[in-house]
Amino acid sequence: MSSENPMLMQSYYLYSAILALKLLALAPLAQIVCNPEKVQRANISDLKNLTPFWLVAGLYMTTSPDEQTAITLLRLFVAARFVAAVGYVQRLPRMAVEMAFFVSFAVTSFMGGWVVYTYRSAL
Repeated sequence: MSSENPMLMQSYYLYSAILALKLLALAPLAQIVCNPEKVQRANISDLKNLTPFWLVAGLYMTTSPDEQTAITLLRLFVAARFVAAVGYVQRLPRMAVEMAFFVSFAVTSFMGGWVVYTYRSAL
């Protein structure tokens, strides 16, 4: 994976590592909380959402995106996944959890669309 902007790649690596650590932290958390099924649901949700994000965001970094836009998208995704995880384990308003899912889905979709648009000449 290469990018003309090393800062973007470092940001991608940093936020990817934060998400991976959050995913790993959910496993021992299931042993501590009273309702491990909630933590398990959060873990499954993360697995379903993080996998496409890591792939699409990595590809997005190869398109030489605007640095501020790319970093903002990464931060939005990370924040949304944290809200979603907390929403599974604690009581948060349903609207907050749904918005977190929508934001993470929208970020991944935008990045994926940008990759397709950028490399459309390869079709």
